[in-house]
Amino acid sequence: MQEKRIQRLWELDALRGIAIVLMVLFHFIFDLRTFFGFDSINYYQGFWYYEGRVAAIIFIVLVGIVSSLIHQKEDPEVAMQKNSYRGLRLIGLGMIITLVTFIFARQDTIWFGILHFLGLSILISIPLCRYKWLNVILAVILFAGYYPIRLLYTNSYLGLIFGILPPGFSSFDHYALIPWLGYVLIGIALGNWIYADGREIIKRDPVGIEKTFAVTGRYSLWIYMIHQPVLLILMWLCFRLL
Repeated sequence: MQEKRIQRLWELDALRGIAIVLMVLFHFIFDLRTFFGFDSINYYQGFWYYEGRVAAIIFIVLVGIVSSLIHQKEDPEVAMQKNSYRGLRLIGLGMIITLVTFIFARQDTIWFGILHFLGLSILISIPLCRYKWLNVILAVILFAGYYPIRLLYTNSYLGLIFGILPPGFSSFDHYALIPWLGYVLIGIALGNWIYADGREIIKRDPVGIEKTFAVTGRYSLWIYMIHQPVLLILMWLCFRLL
């Protein structure tokens, strides 16, 4: 049987493009404080904190929407294969980031960052791709579970997956299943509601800035993989020349 090709929805690509621009901007601010001594910049609270969180939430919700679209448009076995591939690929790329940060920034190694989290979330949510309200209910449970679970501690780094941290834990990036898997499930529910027919909501071709964000969004994963070393090199060169 010939595999069907899922048509990209430009508005989802555009949202992904907006998210990657926001994330690159957040990491620029992060780098200024972490590597270049701008201690007056605060990304732990206030505007920059929420700017980074908005970028991440957009990415995470979109992952759930795409999972639901694949389930809608493909035979069940093919959908499972595609979503499994998506999840395993993201985990593999996350492991590359783990290795790089372990070599160059061991104290703040990314053991379970956003790519590890997204990959595992896709795999976990495969059986849930057909549901709407069940995903909303499970998401609410995950959100509610965040506050009690953050009070727990463990000496095992496996706890990072669920949000149970070892004492003194430090990492450049950490996204646990509790509560962040809830946003993936919300994305699946939204995909099954608003994209039930598999077509875009904005029924016209993108123009201007819309098209720019849509094109950027198509390559967001690879932009994410390379943007930090590119940023750091460019920033280092700028500060050397000034």
